[in-house]
Amino acid sequence: MEIIGLTGGMASGKSTVAKFLVKAGLPVFDADEAARKAVAKGSLGLKKAAAVLGEAYLTAAGELNRPKVAALIFNDKTVREKLEGIIHQEVWRQAQSFLAEQRQAGAVAAVLDVPLLIECGWQKYCTRVWLVAVKREQQLQRAMTRDGMTREQAEARLEAQLGLQEKAAVADVLIDNSGSLEKTLAQVEKLLKELQ
Repeated sequence: MEIIGLTGGMASGKSTVAKFLVKAGLPVFDADEAARKAVAKGSLGLKKAAAVLGEAYLTAAGELNRPKVAALIFNDKTVREKLEGIIHQEVWRQAQSFLAEQRQAGAVAAVLDVPLLIECGWQKYCTRVWLVAVKREQQLQRAMTRDGMTREQAEARLEAQLGLQEKAAVADVLIDNSGSLEKTLAQVEKLLKELQ
């Protein structure tokens, strides 16, 4: 089974490509969704996260206070790495389960949609890595528009990820998303034909 590692920096358009792959019939594992489950209310992951962050980073309802956590981790590398360690362990467990299910179902290919695929070193589990890429300034503008971030907040998040050049050095395929959606999806359609 082909295991495609789909990755890209913040606001690169990776999620748009992932949605297109789902529509095309490929099984896609969403690491962002898995990460949310990993620290959901009542989970062991949340208990571990609270031990690292402190109870002040939980809401009154006992959930992770995501905006408050984001403000902390994108300015404190040590805390970010501890929290990522907790979350990544659980996400990888879910990813392994997903891949086992796809193998059992006889899937020809499966996609691991993981923003920090290369940062985590998970590319070694993939047969191919597809990187969705845009120029840094485009990423910043898209992040500020999409998420209502200030430029400083967007830059802090980008700094927490590997740069495009480092990711491109690991990727097998670069999907250029700096143009129109049609141009991006045309590249993806070509890759899907090659898979078949």
